[in-house]
Amino acid sequence: MSKMTTFVPLTKLRPFKDNWRIQVKCLHSWKQNTPFAGDTFEMVLADQWGNKIHATSKRSLMQRIQRVFPIDSWGVIEHVTVTPAGGQYRTTNYKYKMVIAEDAVLSRSDLADDRIFLSLANYEEIENGTKRPAFHVIGRIHELGDVQTVQVSGEDRKRVQFRLVDAEGNNLACCLWGTYAEQLEPFTGKDQTIICLIRFAKIKEFRGELQITNAFDASRLFLNAMIPEVTHLTEKLSNDDLSVGLVQKPSLYNRNDAEIKTISEAAEATQVEICKIICTIEAIDTDWSWFYIGCNRHQKRVNKIPNVDYGRMTKKDKPLFRCEHCRSNINTVGSKFKLHLVVKDDSATCNLMLLGSVGKSIVAVDAEELWDGSYEEIEDPEILPEPILSLVGKSFCFGISIMLDNVTNGSDTFVVLEVCSGDKVLTIETGSQSNSDMVTTSSTMSSRSAMMLDQISSDECPTPITKRKEDDYDLQDLTSSSKKQCIKIIKQEKTKND
Repeated sequence: MSKMTTFVPLTKLRPFKDNWRIQVKCLHSWKQNTPFAGDTFEMVLADQWGNKIHATSKRSLMQRIQRVFPIDSWGVIEHVTVTPAGGQYRTTNYKYKMVIAEDAVLSRSDLADDRIFLSLANYEEIENGTKRPAFHVIGRIHELGDVQTVQVSGEDRKRVQFRLVDAEGNNLACCLWGTYAEQLEPFTGKDQTIICLIRFAKIKEFRGELQITNAFDASRLFLNAMIPEVTHLTEKLSNDDLSVGLVQKPSLYNRNDAEIKTISEAAEATQVEICKIICTIEAIDTDWSWFYIGCNRHQKRVNKIPNVDYGRMTKKDKPLFRCEHCRSNINTVGSKFKLHLVVKDDSATCNLMLLGSVGKSIVAVDAEELWDGSYEEIEDPEILPEPILSLVGKSFCFGISIMLDNVTNGSDTFVVLEVCSGDKVLTIETGSQSNSDMVTTSSTMSSRSAMMLDQISSDECPTPITKRKEDDYDLQDLTSSSKKQCIKIIKQEKTKND
């Protein structure tokens, strides 16, 4: 029996057994901190058959493991267990992850195998959202911006943005943070070809566009690396004439580039994009509250703390809430707009959601001024603040984001990025809550869109529809198809009765 057959392939591992003997290569390792597991040491391992598995251990075992398993080296592990893999970000497709405990036996291996077990994702997989677990992507860097220092959660972080271009000229937005951005600093401002390979990357959606980004410290970045498995592709990507054939795609939201669509055209979209729709507000959807309680620092929803009687408190009492972004209990919270509107044009009806300063731009009043300060469940959802109720019947041009959930799951709720009204364009700056959010400029709408806006009738003013509780509503899942059934379109009969 050969030496290779004495080891168990990773695909044979099953829970509730620990007598495995496996030979694996460490493809990557990093330290991680999670709210539930605390400090851990994470690894991605591969066997000689090319199977991959995510491995985890306590931080206290890190030095012991690293001595035997430095990155890109082979070793042997005995007496490990496996458990089901979970979580939104997964480094492999395998349904199990390995747990290395104190009783695991680790030893070096004399196997000589320089393969890096690279399975590259194509750009189409990334764009249509089918590449969900961590993936590997390669491309030529195009439109490399400067490395900037930005404030994130009150801390300075470095960030760099660019586009990755494949051999066919397809391109994707990319944003790298922290030490990954620092690796690109020597290349900024220079006219040279940079071939970028990102291992264990993830997808993020920002302002209606998918971006490739690093997964905290779990990614690996290679710049102009001469890796045998990608040498041919690297030579092809290095062709000086490649940039001529770039497939042009929209980057961040630009009101001048956004196409004007009807609601039915937006609903039938087959790709993630941004566009404008010109429509009339038919109703305020009171299946959802018009505001949420959020952290003043991060503008994200906060959670109630168990055993606290919020019904007897007001904002003057400054009760504590749990902010997962601050990772602490805080009392610096306030009301933030979360408007759900039912809108229509001549083609169809849909739902729009306006958050934070975008909501303020259309109401023209701070949410704090309209909030009564009570944390009690709203008794009568039909009673809305007058500035919100007065929106019904008015016509606007909305810049909206058509997201993956709209394209793949048929969600009829669109997130609004910008609000336009006639020749007044209200540009929303992220995180801004001041009156400077409202910027009057010359008209950016075409004559066709202006004519459409003039033709929209504002006579119908139906009543809002009924309220649904939203205690479990999560702002990070704003367009989930699981919420689709919660959005109720106002019926025509009700309009006639009004």
